[in-house]
Amino acid sequence: MIINQDKKEIRGTIFDVQGLSVHDGPGCRTLIFLNGCTLNCFWCSNPEGISRKPVPMYYHSRCISCNNCINECPEGAIKREEGELFINRKICLTCENKSCVSVCYTDGLKLSGYEITTEKLLNIIQRDRQFWGSEGGITLSGGEPLMQIDFAEEILRRSYESYIHTAIETCGNIPFTNLQRVIPYLDWIFFDLKHFDSEKHKEGTNADNLLIIENAKQLAKEFNGRIIFRLPLIPQFNDSMENINSIISFLKEVGRNEINILPLHHLGREKYKIINREYTGLNYLIPSIEKMQKVKQIFTEAGIICHLGGETPF
Repeated sequence: MIINQDKKEIRGTIFDVQGLSVHDGPGCRTLIFLNGCTLNCFWCSNPEGISRKPVPMYYHSRCISCNNCINECPEGAIKREEGELFINRKICLTCENKSCVSVCYTDGLKLSGYEITTEKLLNIIQRDRQFWGSEGGITLSGGEPLMQIDFAEEILRRSYESYIHTAIETCGNIPFTNLQRVIPYLDWIFFDLKHFDSEKHKEGTNADNLLIIENAKQLAKEFNGRIIFRLPLIPQFNDSMENINSIISFLKEVGRNEINILPLHHLGREKYKIINREYTGLNYLIPSIEKMQKVKQIFTEAGIICHLGGETPF
């Protein structure tokens, strides 16, 4: 987040604005993806949004081997090895101007995000509003949208004050004060519960779950709107009865009774190639329909409202 001192403009970094979304809140919505995440989940479908700073994404099929980017890079982070372009990501992160992208005329290199002012984004939201119908709104996603708290708060506040339905999708691994700042401007919150075993959680996301669980407890007390907890169901990682029962006990403890189970998918695996990262999600199978139904039955029999995938009644 950057504040322009001359115009007092709040700027944020986003990597996509998706109109006509129907799976992330009621009605037809505008889904806004903010850069930066405090977790690093092995199954992430938006790995290009994990870095707070936009990074160059390399599209092999568009490259014409002109070497403009190699000659332009001030850090010497780009090389060609056996005909393939190689980017040293550690060096690349220290570069501020990313001028290599500006000299790539075939879009073989593109940045994984761009800076935008709140005014410009709010104009996009108002433009989209005419297509929502009576039940639409906005949902901030990511990445973790509350990493850019000043930017997120301003977008949510001004949207909420314009009678726009607002929601966020959060991993919960942020200071609770960030959540408190946006609670007054939120109608719904989607909150991930990836694993209740802290060590397993760390293995899968690169962070333990202590702050996440504490934030979920406090949020359930302070937020009067709708909280939909989400479980990304991954066989052999978090589909055990022990983990499912832990989630059920937690939901009853905090007085919330709604969960959305999202099946693991591998649709984002190609994105890992363009940022030179290995995708390890293929080590895990996509849960079968029978498995999903079985887990839903367990939650339902425990008195928890359970939605599978995109069937959530929005």
